[in-house]
Amino acid sequence: MNLSWRGNPSPDEGKYRNTSLSPSWAESPVPVSSQASAISTGQWAFVSNQTPSIQSILLSESETGSLNWPPKLMHLNEYLGWVDRFYTFVLGQNTELWLRFTTNFDQAIEVAASTSATFSDLPEDQKKTYDLEKKAYAILTQALSKDIYHQFVSFKTTKKLWDALKTRGVGNEATHQL
Repeated sequence: MNLSWRGNPSPDEGKYRNTSLSPSWAESPVPVSSQASAISTGQWAFVSNQTPSIQSILLSESETGSLNWPPKLMHLNEYLGWVDRFYTFVLGQNTELWLRFTTNFDQAIEVAASTSATFSDLPEDQKKTYDLEKKAYAILTQALSKDIYHQFVSFKTTKKLWDALKTRGVGNEATHQL
């Protein structure tokens, strides 16, 4: 029985014998003298196999976030799916941080903290509130794509920005009645 139809050469077929380590289809067209500087077949295979993995990791980090970066809201129509992932990320950073998204920030603290001299005179609870506000606002703005953030630049506190996003992402009572 001839096994060549399965792709296995018969032992007497010399044309299938290859003494090199790589198959002929993977050989580089680069002459042997310059192959030392060329990328090897194994390196090409590694790069081509890793590209989808790298892409999926980047997409995953954009969608779910990482230790340092919040999940990205790329389009407002993705708000309902994004909001739970973002909430989980914020709680993972600091459980007290979520208060900045639900309570108004006292602008008097912002004014008092405007210089380092007056910031040092603030009571500890107001310093903590100020620090949490700045961190929450930074996290929220990092989570928004440029296409979205430019629509909300006028909102200068975390709660105002969060409420505006919610209104645009979910709608308000007037849009729900339509």
